Amino acid sequence: MKPTTIDEKNNQIKKEAKATIVLFIICFLWHVGFGYGLSGVPIYIFNLPLWWILSTPGVFAVAVIGVIILLKKVFVNFDLNEEGAEENDC
Repeated sequence: MKPTTIDEKNNQIKKEAKATIVLFIICFLWHVGFGYGLSGVPIYIFNLPLWWILSTPGVFAVAVIGVIILLKKVFVNFDLNEEGAEENDC
């Protein structure tokens, strides 16, 4: 579905913005949750605490996977110019 009217374009933009905010909240909760939730666990991997491994590189992996999902399922490529508007040759 490619938006054609201004209302469809605005609805698509709002849908993309909401999905992006949801992904941000998921990443924030992941980062803070593992950072504080596992801070007292004395498990180390390559001399780094488990909370850091799951929190910092883990949130990067979650973000990359989330962006790929957003690009495939939510985002739509469409022209923001109005219908019937001719491009200026300036």
